[in-house]
Amino acid sequence: MKYRSTRGVAGEVSLAEAVESCVAPDGGLYMPATIPTLPKAYLNNIGEMSLRDIAYVVAISFFGDDLPAAELKKIVDESFAFGAPLVEVEPGMHVLELFHGPTLTVKDYGARFMARLMRRLLDSGRRRNVIVATTGNTGAAVANSFHNMEGVNVFVLYPRGRLSRMAISQFTALGGNIHPVEVAGSIEDCKRMMQEAIADPSFADYRLTGANSINVARLLPLAALALYAYGRLVAKEVPFADKAFYSTPCGNLSNLVGTVIAKKMGLPTSGIVPAFNINSVLGELLDGVYDGTSSAPVPTYSPAMDMAYPSGWPRLEAIYGGSLEAARADILRSNPVTDAEIAATVNALREKGYTIDTHGAVAYVAAARLGADVPKVIFATGHPAKQLDIMTHITGAAIELPVQLTRFMSVKRNPMKIAPTLPALRKLMNNYN
Repeated sequence: MKYRSTRGVAGEVSLAEAVESCVAPDGGLYMPATIPTLPKAYLNNIGEMSLRDIAYVVAISFFGDDLPAAELKKIVDESFAFGAPLVEVEPGMHVLELFHGPTLTVKDYGARFMARLMRRLLDSGRRRNVIVATTGNTGAAVANSFHNMEGVNVFVLYPRGRLSRMAISQFTALGGNIHPVEVAGSIEDCKRMMQEAIADPSFADYRLTGANSINVARLLPLAALALYAYGRLVAKEVPFADKAFYSTPCGNLSNLVGTVIAKKMGLPTSGIVPAFNINSVLGELLDGVYDGTSSAPVPTYSPAMDMAYPSGWPRLEAIYGGSLEAARADILRSNPVTDAEIAATVNALREKGYTIDTHGAVAYVAAARLGADVPKVIFATGHPAKQLDIMTHITGAAIELPVQLTRFMSVKRNPMKIAPTLPALRKLMNNYN
C-alpha cells in the first residue's frame, strides 16, 4: 500500500518512507492511499475473536503488502500482548479499559507496534534518533517501547513544570538509550521543535523519526480497538450492539481517527462521539467556524487534553475529502466537558464501585449526554493512578498504585534542560551521535 500526504501536494511513498520521515515534504501527515473494507464474514465472526486476532486482521489489511504474514503476526502479538476488558459500569454504559499495558495507557498499543515495525522496516546500519513530545503518557509509552533497542536514541521532550513527578519518572528512570529533555516552554513548544527538526534539512544527518501520533505507524493499529469493543458487545449478546456509540477522549485525535478508520473499514455504529475539554477547538473545527486562533491552554483535570489545536485534524479532513458535512455524518457534535463535570462523574462512579480516570470521565460525560437507548462504549485511555494528584484531589481518597508505577519511583535521574529552540536541541543531540 502507498501513503499520501494530507495536503495532497507531495507524491505517494512506501510504508517505510512514511514511517521514517513521519511528516511529508509538503508539511502534511501521511495517510494510507485507501482504507480497506473488511469482509462481512470477518464481522459476522467478530464476537469469537480476541484482541490479537482483530488487530492482526487490521494490520494485514494495511501492512500485508509490506511484511510477510508471519512477521506481521509476531509484531501484533508483541504489541497487543495485554487485554482490554469491556466493563458495564451502568446500564448501557460500557467502559473499554485500555490501560493494562506496561505504562498503563492506550499509548502502549501504538507505541509498541511502531517500535517493532520500525525495527523490521528501517535500515539499522546507522544510529537512528526518535523524538517525541509529551505531557506524560506518550513519552512513557514510547520510551518503554524503544528502551534498549540497539542503534536507536530516544529524546523525550516535555514542558517544564507541567508533569507530575510520577509521570516524569516513567521515562527518566529508564536510562540507557532514553534521554529525557526538559524544555523551558509549553507542550506546543515541544511539538513545534519536534516537527521543525524533522522537516529541517540541516537535521538530516541525525536520521530523525517522530514518535507522536503524527507517525502513521502509531495510528493505524488503533482501529482495532473499536472493532474489538464491538466484538465484545456481540459476544455478550448486548442488544443493539450494531447501533452502539463510541466515545473517545480527544487530545491530538489519534483515538478518534482510529475509530473513524474502523468505521470506514466496516464497524457498525450509530456514531462516534468526540470528547474534549475546555481547551480544545475541535468543536469549532467540526462546525467550520474555527478562525485559526486559540488561547493558551489552561491546566485542567484532564491534562493530556490541554492543547488547543489537535494535530490529527488534517487526517480527519483527508478521510472525508474536506467535507465537514460528511464528517458530521459519522462524528457527532459535542460540547466541552468541564472540570466540575469530570469531578462529579469520577465521584459518582466511585460510589457505584468503579474508578475511572479523568480522561475517561470526559468521554463518559460526552456519552451520557446522548441519552439514546443504545449501548455506549467509553474509551478509558489511562489508569486512574496515572493522574494520582488530580484523582486524590477530586476523590479525597487514596488511589492504589500498580506495580508498573511504583517500580519507577525509587529511581532518580536528572533530565537534561534546554531552551525551546532548534540550536539548543541540535547541541544536545550532538552529545549522543
